[in-house]
Amino acid sequence: MFDFSFSEIALFVMVAMVFIRPKDLPVAIRTLSNGLKAMRRMAAEFQSHVDEMVREADLSEARDQFRDLKNFNLRDRVTKAIDGDNSIRRSLELDTPVKASAADLPKIPPAPPLPPPPLTDLETVPYNARPQFQPAADIPVEPEPEPNDDVVDAPSILPPSTARRLLHERSRWRAPDILPPVRAIHAGRRVTIASGKDGE
Repeated sequence: MFDFSFSEIALFVMVAMVFIRPKDLPVAIRTLSNGLKAMRRMAAEFQSHVDEMVREADLSEARDQFRDLKNFNLRDRVTKAIDGDNSIRRSLELDTPVKASAADLPKIPPAPPLPPPPLTDLETVPYNARPQFQPAADIPVEPEPEPNDDVVDAPSILPPSTARRLLHERSRWRAPDILPPVRAIHAGRRVTIASGKDGE
Protein backbone atom coordinates (compact mmCIF):
# COMPACT_ATOMS: atom_id res chain seq x y z
CA MET A 1 0.00 0.00 0.00
CA PHE A 2 2.75 2.41 0.95
CA ASP A 3 5.21 0.73 -1.43
CA PHE A 4 7.76 -0.34 1.24
CA SER A 5 10.31 -3.03 0.46
CA PHE A 6 11.06 -5.94 2.84
CA SER A 7 14.27 -4.32 4.09
CA GLU A 8 12.45 -1.13 5.05
CA ILE A 9 9.77 -3.07 6.90
CA ALA A 10 12.48 -5.05 8.76
CA LEU A 11 14.16 -1.76 9.76
CA PHE A 12 10.83 -0.44 11.15
CA VAL A 13 10.34 -3.64 13.16
CA MET A 14 13.85 -3.40 14.67
CA VAL A 15 13.40 0.28 15.58
CA ALA A 16 10.02 -0.54 17.12
CA MET A 17 11.62 -3.32 19.20
CA VAL A 18 14.29 -0.92 20.44
CA PHE A 19 11.93 1.89 21.39
CA ILE A 20 8.86 -0.18 22.40
CA ARG A 21 9.26 -2.59 25.24
CA PRO A 22 8.51 -6.27 24.46
CA LYS A 23 5.56 -6.33 26.81
CA ASP A 24 3.93 -3.31 25.04
CA LEU A 25 4.64 -4.70 21.55
CA PRO A 26 1.31 -6.65 21.11
CA VAL A 27 -0.68 -3.53 22.07
CA ALA A 28 1.33 -1.41 19.58
CA ILE A 29 0.82 -3.99 16.79
CA ARG A 30 -2.93 -4.13 17.56
CA THR A 31 -3.13 -0.34 17.52
CA LEU A 32 -1.19 -0.19 14.25
CA SER A 33 -3.44 -2.84 12.62
CA ASN A 34 -6.59 -1.02 13.82
CA GLY A 35 -5.22 2.23 12.38
CA LEU A 36 -4.47 0.52 9.05
CA LYS A 37 -8.00 -0.99 9.02
CA ALA A 38 -9.51 2.44 9.74
CA MET A 39 -7.46 3.99 6.94
CA ARG A 40 -8.52 1.23 4.52
CA ARG A 41 -12.18 1.64 5.57
CA MET A 42 -11.98 5.40 5.02
CA ALA A 43 -10.36 4.89 1.60
CA ALA A 44 -13.06 2.35 0.61
CA GLU A 45 -15.81 4.67 1.84
CA PHE A 46 -14.29 7.58 -0.06
CA GLN A 47 -14.04 5.40 -3.21
CA SER A 48 -17.69 4.27 -2.83
CA HIS A 49 -18.83 7.89 -2.45
CA VAL A 50 -16.86 8.88 -5.55
CA ASP A 51 -18.35 5.91 -7.47
CA GLU A 52 -21.86 6.84 -6.29
CA MET A 53 -21.38 10.44 -7.40
CA VAL A 54 -20.20 9.26 -10.84
CA ARG A 55 -23.16 6.87 -11.05
CA GLU A 56 -25.62 9.61 -10.04
CA ALA A 57 -24.10 11.98 -12.59
CA ASP A 58 -24.48 9.31 -15.29
CA LEU A 59 -27.99 8.46 -14.08
CA SER A 60 -29.07 12.08 -14.00
CA GLU A 61 -27.82 12.47 -17.56
CA ALA A 62 -29.59 9.26 -18.58
CA ARG A 63 -32.71 10.41 -16.71
CA ASP A 64 -32.65 13.71 -18.62
CA GLN A 65 -32.28 11.86 -21.91
CA PHE A 66 -35.16 9.52 -20.98
CA ARG A 67 -37.36 12.51 -20.08
CA ASP A 68 -36.49 14.09 -23.42
CA LEU A 69 -37.42 10.86 -25.19
CA LYS A 70 -40.69 10.65 -23.27
CA ASN A 71 -41.59 14.20 -24.26
CA PHE A 72 -40.40 13.66 -27.84
CA ASN A 73 -43.09 14.51 -30.38
CA LEU A 74 -42.25 13.11 -33.79
CA ARG A 75 -45.08 14.94 -35.53
CA ASP A 76 -43.88 18.36 -34.34
CA ARG A 77 -40.26 17.57 -35.23
CA VAL A 78 -41.20 16.46 -38.75
CA THR A 79 -43.51 19.43 -39.20
CA LYS A 80 -40.76 21.79 -38.07
CA ALA A 81 -38.25 20.12 -40.42
CA ILE A 82 -40.55 20.20 -43.45
CA ASP A 83 -42.56 23.35 -42.85
CA GLY A 84 -40.54 25.57 -40.53
CA ASP A 85 -42.39 28.80 -41.36
CA ASN A 86 -45.89 27.14 -41.55
CA SER A 87 -46.40 28.32 -45.12
CA ILE A 88 -47.62 24.89 -46.27
CA ARG A 89 -50.04 24.61 -43.35
CA ARG A 90 -51.50 28.06 -44.07
CA SER A 91 -51.94 27.22 -47.74
CA LEU A 92 -53.81 24.01 -46.87
CA GLU A 93 -56.09 25.38 -44.16
CA LEU A 94 -59.77 25.00 -45.00
CA ASP A 95 -61.15 26.70 -41.91
CA THR A 96 -60.62 30.22 -43.20
CA PRO A 97 -63.69 31.29 -45.13
CA VAL A 98 -62.98 32.22 -48.70
CA LYS A 99 -65.34 34.82 -50.09
CA ALA A 100 -65.47 34.29 -53.80
CA SER A 101 -67.97 35.80 -56.12
CA ALA A 102 -68.81 35.11 -59.74
CA ALA A 103 -66.73 38.14 -60.74
CA ASP A 104 -63.60 36.56 -59.20
CA LEU A 105 -63.89 33.36 -61.24
CA PRO A 106 -61.94 33.19 -64.50
CA LYS A 107 -63.90 33.84 -67.66
CA ILE A 108 -64.25 30.85 -69.96
CA PRO A 109 -65.15 31.60 -73.55
CA PRO A 110 -68.16 29.74 -74.97
CA ALA A 111 -67.46 26.67 -77.08
CA PRO A 112 -67.41 27.26 -80.83
CA PRO A 113 -70.34 25.80 -82.82
CA LEU A 114 -69.87 22.36 -84.33
CA PRO A 115 -69.09 22.30 -88.04
CA PRO A 116 -71.80 20.91 -90.32
CA PRO A 117 -71.32 17.29 -91.41
CA PRO A 118 -69.57 17.02 -94.75
CA LEU A 119 -71.63 15.89 -97.69
CA THR A 120 -69.70 13.04 -99.26
CA ASP A 121 -70.37 10.01 -101.35
CA LEU A 122 -71.31 7.10 -99.07
CA GLU A 123 -69.14 4.61 -100.93
CA THR A 124 -65.96 6.55 -100.13
CA VAL A 125 -66.82 6.76 -96.41
CA PRO A 126 -65.89 3.70 -94.28
CA TYR A 127 -68.81 1.56 -93.21
CA ASN A 128 -68.59 2.42 -89.54
CA ALA A 129 -68.48 6.17 -90.27
CA ARG A 130 -71.62 6.21 -92.43
CA PRO A 131 -74.68 7.93 -90.97
CA GLN A 132 -77.26 5.59 -89.50
CA PHE A 133 -80.63 5.73 -91.14
CA GLN A 134 -83.75 5.34 -89.08
CA PRO A 135 -86.29 2.86 -90.48
CA ALA A 136 -89.58 4.27 -91.57
CA ALA A 137 -92.41 4.08 -89.08
CA ASP A 138 -94.68 2.06 -91.39
CA ILE A 139 -92.18 -0.81 -91.85
CA PRO A 140 -92.56 -3.37 -89.09
CA VAL A 141 -89.27 -4.06 -87.31
CA GLU A 142 -88.64 -7.44 -85.76
CA PRO A 143 -87.12 -7.19 -82.32
CA GLU A 144 -83.55 -8.37 -82.31
CA PRO A 145 -82.83 -11.29 -80.02
CA GLU A 146 -80.88 -10.55 -76.87
CA PRO A 147 -77.21 -11.31 -77.44
CA ASN A 148 -76.93 -13.40 -74.26
CA ASP A 149 -80.12 -15.47 -74.45
CA ASP A 150 -78.14 -18.69 -74.86
CA VAL A 151 -76.27 -18.23 -71.55
CA VAL A 152 -79.15 -17.21 -69.28
CA ASP A 153 -78.62 -20.25 -67.01
CA ALA A 154 -74.88 -19.56 -66.57
CA PRO A 155 -73.67 -17.96 -63.34
CA SER A 156 -73.68 -14.20 -63.54
CA ILE A 157 -70.03 -14.02 -62.55
CA LEU A 158 -68.94 -15.65 -65.82
CA PRO A 159 -68.54 -13.49 -68.89
CA PRO A 160 -70.90 -14.55 -71.72
CA SER A 161 -68.04 -15.65 -73.98
CA THR A 162 -66.65 -17.95 -71.27
CA ALA A 163 -70.12 -19.34 -70.52
CA ARG A 164 -70.67 -20.10 -74.23
CA ARG A 165 -67.30 -21.86 -74.47
CA LEU A 166 -68.01 -23.97 -71.36
CA LEU A 167 -71.46 -24.95 -72.65
CA HIS A 168 -69.90 -25.97 -75.98
CA GLU A 169 -67.17 -28.06 -74.27
CA ARG A 170 -69.52 -29.73 -71.76
CA SER A 171 -70.00 -32.80 -73.94
CA ARG A 172 -66.24 -33.52 -73.80
CA TRP A 173 -65.85 -33.24 -70.04
CA ARG A 174 -64.67 -36.34 -68.20
CA ALA A 175 -63.09 -37.21 -64.88
CA PRO A 176 -59.29 -37.19 -64.69
CA ASP A 177 -57.58 -40.52 -65.34
CA ILE A 178 -55.97 -40.57 -61.89
CA LEU A 179 -59.36 -40.86 -60.15
CA PRO A 180 -60.85 -44.34 -59.78
CA PRO A 181 -64.07 -44.94 -61.67
CA VAL A 182 -67.33 -44.20 -59.89
CA ARG A 183 -68.99 -47.40 -58.71
CA ALA A 184 -72.52 -48.09 -57.61
CA ILE A 185 -74.19 -51.11 -56.08
CA HIS A 186 -76.73 -52.63 -58.46
CA ALA A 187 -78.55 -55.82 -57.54
CA GLY A 188 -76.03 -56.50 -54.78
CA ARG A 189 -72.98 -56.13 -57.05
CA ARG A 190 -70.59 -53.25 -57.57
CA VAL A 191 -70.99 -51.86 -61.03
CA THR A 192 -68.76 -49.25 -62.70
CA ILE A 193 -70.74 -46.28 -63.97
CA ALA A 194 -69.73 -45.40 -67.53
CA SER A 195 -67.91 -42.09 -67.64
CA GLY A 196 -68.01 -41.70 -71.40
CA LYS A 197 -64.38 -42.58 -72.15
CA ASP A 198 -63.75 -45.66 -74.26
CA GLY A 199 -66.85 -47.51 -73.17
CA GLU A 200 -66.07 -47.56 -69.44
